[in-house]
Amino acid sequence: MIIISIVIALVMERVFPQLVEFRTFKWLEDYSDWMKNAFNIQRMGAWMAVAVLLSPLFLLAWMISAMFENALFGLFELAFNVALVFFCIGPRNIDLDVDRYLDAIDVGGAQKRAKLASKLVSGTPSLELSKQALQVCKAILYEANSRVFAVLFWFVLLGPVAALMYRVLEQLLRRKVLEDSLQEIKRVLSEVMGWVDWLPVRFTLFAYMIGGNFDEGLQAYRTRDDTILDIHEENSQLLKTVGFAALVQHPIENDQQAMKMVKKARGLFLRALVVWLILVVCISFFV
Repeated sequence: MIIISIVIALVMERVFPQLVEFRTFKWLEDYSDWMKNAFNIQRMGAWMAVAVLLSPLFLLAWMISAMFENALFGLFELAFNVALVFFCIGPRNIDLDVDRYLDAIDVGGAQKRAKLASKLVSGTPSLELSKQALQVCKAILYEANSRVFAVLFWFVLLGPVAALMYRVLEQLLRRKVLEDSLQEIKRVLSEVMGWVDWLPVRFTLFAYMIGGNFDEGLQAYRTRDDTILDIHEENSQLLKTVGFAALVQHPIENDQQAMKMVKKARGLFLRALVVWLILVVCISFFV
């Protein structure tokens, strides 16, 4: 049932891209504001505040999951798992973001390219196409883990509740829904996210090496920067540097070469997805 749920959810994302707009986590802003006002989490210790912030969501998801377990010969459970996996991957569709960026390179101006590049790149993308395309390539390889692979990993290992909690953690950090007054809580969330992502990131790096240039990827991993103390930042750098090293690279001197390089990064993501599905099948035999 695990692999069936994943395959159906991935097919739904590609066949019904219009459903992606329903994968919104804007409700987290209202939820975090309510928790702050109701429980004064800003006055608690950071670790206690994180536990109080996440516990209601965890319990609610666990209760709903338990309600559907084995219901109607497993059909309700399958439907619930498919819906939750579909809801938790993304929230944005990588393929759609990449296609729109490629269209912008082909027919759009510099401002449009930068705007669409920002849908993938964290921070402000460069206006110089050669640098911007490299930023997008690395962002694709980072986002693939965050949007897809890590969700699949935790869904297979610990079930739908774990997949949902991963996405909630990621969105709390990415959307910056927590106010600046909660910086210590955000630091703890970042540390927790780093540890939660540690194992999925290593599986993703392996998938990139298998799907791309194994020797270059392995060499980049062996020569990684060990001085980075923030585990969340370390995970991010590994995905970008090792994943990019596994790409078959070429110089970017014009629009066509930029588009070709971005397509190569997406191709590596798709090949890694096949490797991941094989890993999912293997992992499912042991859980």
